[in-house]
Amino acid sequence: MKLFLKALTALMLLTASAFECSAAGKCCKLPAGFAWGADLGGAIDLTGNDMSALAIEARFGYRRGIVDFVGIGAGIDMVVNNSNRIFPVYAALQTNFSTRPSLCFLDARIGCAFANLADNQNQTALFASPGLGVNLAKGKTFSSYLILSYQYIGLKDYHDSETIHNLNGIHMAAVRLGISF
Repeated sequence: MKLFLKALTALMLLTASAFECSAAGKCCKLPAGFAWGADLGGAIDLTGNDMSALAIEARFGYRRGIVDFVGIGAGIDMVVNNSNRIFPVYAALQTNFSTRPSLCFLDARIGCAFANLADNQNQTALFASPGLGVNLAKGKTFSSYLILSYQYIGLKDYHDSETIHNLNGIHMAAVRLGISF
């Protein structure tokens, strides 16, 4: 409980600093050129297939003008309740549709997911993740953000040694905390 309260306090302080910075007009967009970042998050399976996961992602790309980030990324989704692993590889876009700094932005990711399922079964499926983000803090060389998104992973049905898993695609609600340089 103490860890949760500390994390909540830190999140509130970061959000307050972002609002203060935006109100004062001191924030500027990060410089154009090479961009990279990392995200840490989790996703809750909305389909009831026991595929809720923790995720670590990295991305590399470019930023300029109204595009806060365009590039490629990859991640590891570690399913919490079983040994399934999903490795999404995607093209990513982040934009606030303005050349001025903004509190909110659009995040879109699309690509494929390589899934290692039970009993050494593998699948390759569509990965799509549209979301909305909020900038928490910005400096001259970094920005931190929180993204709430929907995730679709087009996994098909499979069976292991004990049961048949009727997946028909996984629909998830995800939250990501990230930093971009």
